[in-house]
Amino acid sequence: MAPVCFTDTALFKVITMQTLSILVKPDLASDLPIRAIQFGEGNFLRGFLDWMLFKLNQKHLFNGRVVAVQPTEHGRTVPILKEQDGLYNVILHGFENGKSVETIETVNTIGDFINPYDEEQWSKLRNYARNPEVRFVFSNTTEAGIVYEKQALDEKHAPATFPAKLTVLLHDRFLAFKGTGNCGESGITVMPCELIEDNGTRLREIVKKHASDFGFESEFQAYLDEDCQFLNTLVDRVVSGYPKADAESYEKKIGFHDRLMTCGEKFHFLAIEGPDSVDTLLPFRKAGLNVVIAPDITPYRLRKVRILNGTHTSNVPAAYICGLETVDQMMSDDITGKFARSVIYDEIIPAVKLDKGMLKEFADAVVARFMDPSMHHQLVSILMNCASKMRARVIPSLLDARSQGVLPKKLCFAVAAFLCLYRNAEGKVPVRVQRENGSVGEFRDDENAVRILSAAWAPYNRTEASAQMVVKAALSDVSLWGRDLSSDLDVVSLTAKLTHAIVSDGVRATMRDLLEHD
Repeated sequence: MAPVCFTDTALFKVITMQTLSILVKPDLASDLPIRAIQFGEGNFLRGFLDWMLFKLNQKHLFNGRVVAVQPTEHGRTVPILKEQDGLYNVILHGFENGKSVETIETVNTIGDFINPYDEEQWSKLRNYARNPEVRFVFSNTTEAGIVYEKQALDEKHAPATFPAKLTVLLHDRFLAFKGTGNCGESGITVMPCELIEDNGTRLREIVKKHASDFGFESEFQAYLDEDCQFLNTLVDRVVSGYPKADAESYEKKIGFHDRLMTCGEKFHFLAIEGPDSVDTLLPFRKAGLNVVIAPDITPYRLRKVRILNGTHTSNVPAAYICGLETVDQMMSDDITGKFARSVIYDEIIPAVKLDKGMLKEFADAVVARFMDPSMHHQLVSILMNCASKMRARVIPSLLDARSQGVLPKKLCFAVAAFLCLYRNAEGKVPVRVQRENGSVGEFRDDENAVRILSAAWAPYNRTEASAQMVVKAALSDVSLWGRDLSSDLDVVSLTAKLTHAIVSDGVRATMRDLLEHD
């Protein structure tokens, strides 16, 4: 169906979602069965995995859709998905043969949408888990999502965390097939996309803990080990999200009002750790997608998490405090751009124990991807759940450098800038940040992390000695870092000095001083 053109901007703006359905549903809605439960409905999953499944369906290689599950009580996407019948547009940018290219595709992978914090919808989700056609669970609940929090089982209401919900669903499926003679159909392939090391293995461990907490039978534990497979993965695509500045021009191209359109880069990469049989279950490679299936994906994960994600997480706090808005602005800025490159080439790459040529080649490609101005990748979206990202993406490079006898000044600065985000948080979510351009920004983080990090600032009185107390309190909290980071006195001392400098002299001045005296 050709896009409908609108010449009256005001009329264009008031198109209703009923009109959306009338315009596009006959051509674009899918009647394929639900084959997967997906925890997460944010920009990344919609612009990465759901897009990949869409490409599989175009080639009749998956022949199914997903039910998208809102992972937290604060989610706002499920109602919009319902209004738009699960349809949204993925807009991809890149360079081919030296020219800028753009594709726009209306994706119809999401077939149903559930808020599990509603009792009736939680019951509906549990019925999906019992459906023989459902054979997969996908997720992206951020690094903060795959966590163990002991909780009681409530038959009527969904547990709070993603792993606990998954435990209940898998147990429902186990019971539904038990004794039917069709147990071969009961196994589920769980493929988490969260950026933590050994995400599938970690998720299985937490599910088994919940199974024990909930008093589930030993046969269920065996079912998890023998009939279900939890795949470790690595995902890579920058998905910048809703193109706020260009939304109207895109809607004119698309022909309808789309509140969930999401932009990303054409580049995509997925590494799956598992047997060759995964290639048959999920034939991404047959569809021509950039997917690797291997018995060990550690090298792919390490280079991506440390260089691409580590560069984001280590540099975005300072850039955001400066008043910048997007990744390309950060990379193009005289100070923040030079600083980010130095973090990559001078501190992260030397710390990572992989082939340096391979790392540099990957880093060069990452810098080029970050420079693409068409992405409009918002810094504030990268700041979401910043504490868990710092733990997974930046602290390991700092610790590796220390194990080699190096005190990485710029990574210590990254920690200092990160801590400064919480200086005026007052223990509240969203975190409010006073920026150096006079604006006030907000981002969301784990409530416990916000309480700990904002409380750490209590003794600060604008002296370096008090900054030392702030840093020691923040870095000593084992619940945040998995270990006591304050035992490294050199790291504490340098980070405190830089924290005090940021508050006293400003982010840019502190970065400039580090660059000039490196």
